[in-house]
Amino acid sequence: MSLTINVIARDEEHRIGDCLRSVSWADERIVVVDDRTTDATAEVARALGARVEVRAFEGYSAQRRWAESISAGEWVMWIDADERASQALASEVSAVMSRKDAVAFRVPRLDFMFGRWIRHGGWYPQYHVRLFRRGCVRWEGLVHERAIPDGPLGTLREPVRHYAHHSVEEWVGKMTRYTSLEAEAMYATGERVGIVRLAIEPLAYGLYKLLWQRGFLDGTHGLALAGLMTCYRFLRNLRVWDLARLSKVANPEPR
Repeated sequence: MSLTINVIARDEEHRIGDCLRSVSWADERIVVVDDRTTDATAEVARALGARVEVRAFEGYSAQRRWAESISAGEWVMWIDADERASQALASEVSAVMSRKDAVAFRVPRLDFMFGRWIRHGGWYPQYHVRLFRRGCVRWEGLVHERAIPDGPLGTLREPVRHYAHHSVEEWVGKMTRYTSLEAEAMYATGERVGIVRLAIEPLAYGLYKLLWQRGFLDGTHGLALAGLMTCYRFLRNLRVWDLARLSKVANPEPR
């Protein structure tokens, strides 16, 4: 069974090397670099033997769908530039590809954030469909995309290791980009945000992460992450509200 690795990367020259080396056991590696890359990501990837293609960014699902379409392997596994696959995960992937009882497998993700492995607050295990037979999934979502399998789904034990958010500044940068994309998607499907959702939902979500999902067991890190997720929800909802407000300003109703 042949396997292609898909990586979507942008301005990741300092991390793409470790990512690709962690999946060097695969038959083929593909790195899809969108047109906003300004550093040496492509050069580093090519030097490690990866195939590099440039494509304008049209949303995460569209990028992953396109990466799959140019993959040669019978199986496809996706991984991000800030993630690593352990040898244990490699062995498990190799073992399950010969199975006939599933067309896709979900894989847990273990996050290393702010210098610590995070195991509570709903962060671990987060399962994502990452390994699948080519042509057997459909992609949904502009941001926080999901692969929906067209057949039986299995589950792997070994996690992908995610080295994300080394600093609060890095988190804020991603939050700015992701909340904008998510708000646009929500607004496009007709979702609207009023004062109750704007005022209450973010705080309730933060407390849910901290208390119900036991984020407090990660100590200060858990508290920080619950606070950041509160900010994320507030900014996302605020942007949905703002899109509706701007639409009314551009097309005011007569009085």
